[in-house]
Formats: sequence, C-alpha cells, structure tokens
Amino acid sequence: MSVINSGQIEFWNSEYGLAWARYADTVDVMFAELSDAVLGATVTGAGDRVLDLGCGNGGTALLAADRVTAIGNVTAIDISGPMIDRASDRLTEADIVNAIFILGDAATYPFAENSFDVIVSRLGCMFFDNPDSAFRHFSPSLDTGGRAAFAVWRAPRENPWAMAPVSAARDFLEMPARPGPEEPGPFSFADPDRVNRILSATGWTDTDMTPFDFRIPLGNTLEDALNFCIKMGPLSAPLSAVSGTNRTKAIDAITGVLEQNTDDDGIVRLDGACWIVTAKAP
Repeated sequence: MSVINSGQIEFWNSEYGLAWARYADTVDVMFAELSDAVLGATVTGAGDRVLDLGCGNGGTALLAADRVTAIGNVTAIDISGPMIDRASDRLTEADIVNAIFILGDAATYPFAENSFDVIVSRLGCMFFDNPDSAFRHFSPSLDTGGRAAFAVWRAPRENPWAMAPVSAARDFLEMPARPGPEEPGPFSFADPDRVNRILSATGWTDTDMTPFDFRIPLGNTLEDALNFCIKMGPLSAPLSAVSGTNRTKAIDAITGVLEQNTDDDGIVRLDGACWIVTAKAP
C-alpha cells in the first residue's frame, strides 16, 4: 500500500476542505475540549518544541504556541491547502511568531530527527492511507523522552454528533458506502486493538488509550449547527448531490434533530466520544 495519501489529499483540497477553512471558528468551538485534552495529556508547556499533525485550521497549534511561550515553538502540518492558508492567516492576525504552518503530508515530510519534544494531533491520525508507515516515518522526529497524544474518534454508535443527523436524513439521500474499519476515515482508529497493534509494530512505547466523552457544541447557534451538517459533516456530499423535494425533506429532518438538541442558551450540543491515545517514541 502506498504511503502517499493521494485520496485524502484530493478530498481535503476540494470544496470540502474549503468549507472547513471557511468555518474555522465553528470547528474550534466544536473541538476546543480536544485541543485542551491532547495538550494536557502531553503536559505541553514553556520551552517545548511541538509538532501538530493534521493541524487543519490551526486551532490546536495556536493554543500550543501560547503554552510553550516565546522560548518554545510549534510546527504544524496538514495536506489541505485551504486550511493551511486559513491557519496562516490566523497566525498573522494573532501576531504569533513562534509557530509555522506547512502544507505537506506528515507520512512523507522530511522532519529532522530529535527535533520535537511533543507530538499532538486533534482528529488527524485517522486519515493516513498506511498508518504503520506514517507512524514509523515521523517517530524519529521526537526527541528522547518525548511524548505524544492523539485524539481519535471511538465507534460511530458512540458519536451522535455525527450519526444522529445522518440517521434522520438518510432515507432521502444516496449515502456513500462507509469506509471499512481499516480504511482512512474518521472512525478508523476506533478499535483499541488496531491502534495498539499499529503503535507496537512501529516501535512506540507506553501506549495508553483513555476514553474521553464530551458534549460537542456545533457552533454557537442553530444556524452554525445546520451549516456544519450541510457543508462540512458526513452529509455534505450526499446533500450536494440531491435537489428538490428530497433535499428539502433531508434538511427538515436534520433541522428537527438539531432543534431537539438545542440547549437553553441556543447552542446545539450532541454527544461525542474519543480516545486520547498517549505514547512515547522508540
């Protein structure tokens, strides 16, 4: 199997990647707790050299840059041109000088050996075409005693934030086949046995997987939540391919689910379930 993530590169540089870049602030609202979790699990602090894998719009990297202070630095990498552009703009807007964003594939990028103290990833590790090759490739970049933490989704049934809108709308849409359990996709690291097998085979040590359950706010308003479902979530592609009555019925069904999960403050929240995977490099 190729280590080049060609399918994922195409996908995340399509209209889908543009939508995730456009709604960067919504994404950060949704997954702020995960950024805190991976940075907390690695005890990231002043002076650390941090590598953020699959950094997206830079939410975790920007938080890390603040934590490591001026004596540390952050390198963040992603395959999505639209999201790296958005992350770079946010970096400039925040006047942060101790972070850089790289457009590239972490599975093949030539990181220098022993150049990082911490490796983190907020929902980026599930998309490698060949995770064994990827983890073996970037592990030498972690210095002796370095630590890593990756937030990855548990099983679909444990994640109503993604699956409840799908269940409501699927009768009106042509849904694509779900990726196999070991194919790149949001739930490809749901199985602890697979994750432990990958990390063990590539030499990582002290692996631990801690359940992390949280209520995911789909933005700050019902409109934000509907935008996520229509333009960014797993329904975005099927919705873009349908029109007329079926599209209207699907959106009405999605809206019904979101309204049922709107709290008194007007924010839609649905349950999410992750693993926080921690490990040390060989």
